[in-house]
Amino acid sequence: MGAIIEQPDNGDGRLEVIKVGDSETQVSLKVYQDIYHQVTGRTEQIRKRYSDNLLVEFAEIEQLHFKIGQLCSVHKVVAGNEVISVFHDKERKEQFTSFERFRLYNSNAVSPTVSVVLKYNFSIVPAGLQKPQEYAVSIRITSRVAMLQQIEQEAPPFMRGRLAGLVATNTVEVTVDYADYVIARGFLEAVDEWIRGCKKTPAKPWLNICRGWSHTVPGLAKVAAASLLTWFAFQAIPSILSESPSFEVLARFLVVYGGGAFIIVTLAAAVGGLIEDAIDGYPILSYLKLNKGDCNLVDEFKQRKVLIIIKFLASAVFAVGLGILSTKLEKLM
Repeated sequence: MGAIIEQPDNGDGRLEVIKVGDSETQVSLKVYQDIYHQVTGRTEQIRKRYSDNLLVEFAEIEQLHFKIGQLCSVHKVVAGNEVISVFHDKERKEQFTSFERFRLYNSNAVSPTVSVVLKYNFSIVPAGLQKPQEYAVSIRITSRVAMLQQIEQEAPPFMRGRLAGLVATNTVEVTVDYADYVIARGFLEAVDEWIRGCKKTPAKPWLNICRGWSHTVPGLAKVAAASLLTWFAFQAIPSILSESPSFEVLARFLVVYGGGAFIIVTLAAAVGGLIEDAIDGYPILSYLKLNKGDCNLVDEFKQRKVLIIIKFLASAVFAVGLGILSTKLEKLM
């Protein structure tokens, strides 16, 4: 950005003035320069992210706005503004220039909410000082279920289940541009307190552990099936050789256990893949619920949870069935 060059006068001894704002108020160029550098001056930045499984509705966002306002009442705020942005799927965005306007948000919309960004700008005069300092607070709240749906629509089918444990790790991100760290820390603590008071889906540490090892399930299923078949084939050898078997008996033995090994090991790998998808695709609810589209999406994910549990149990039963089948191969000889 180019610097503004001051010209002390316009040739007749008078200071040059410019017009600013909708009211076209006249101020001297020197005053405008001072204000410009004050507002756009260099500040520090602090950022914090949260991964809690938050269940956020409009009342919770309203409470967060109230906490920010309550914190500002402690300081001498000489100027400020706020912008609330609502991002929907398919890159659709709505923007409100005040929280009062945001209260008029259309709750009948059917497009799910992906994220809400609350951005506040303040000019604060700290205690004991006369010069104002500029602060910018940005809070992004993300819906995991909407992010997952959005990515699933674009991802290939074989990747969809694996995305559940990776998508939208952070549900809240707060960024503060500040001049005084103590004041900035107050904004972070306000968000911390709001996070602690929100409704949440309890964390499942066991699920994270299972997801970390889920990719090994198909391979382990193949090894287990092959080992089981090898064991029973080895056990069947003495009974076959003790009777001086004919070439036909030996051929049947090789065909039954060779073909059975190929079929059962292949099916075991497929069952292991289903179990892996069930583990990776198990949904943990974390959402923004601001409109009817959000309500429909949340209901869909609750139903998906039941279907995934059924899928896991059915895969486990099928795996047990394969184990039983491998013990009965000798009956086919």
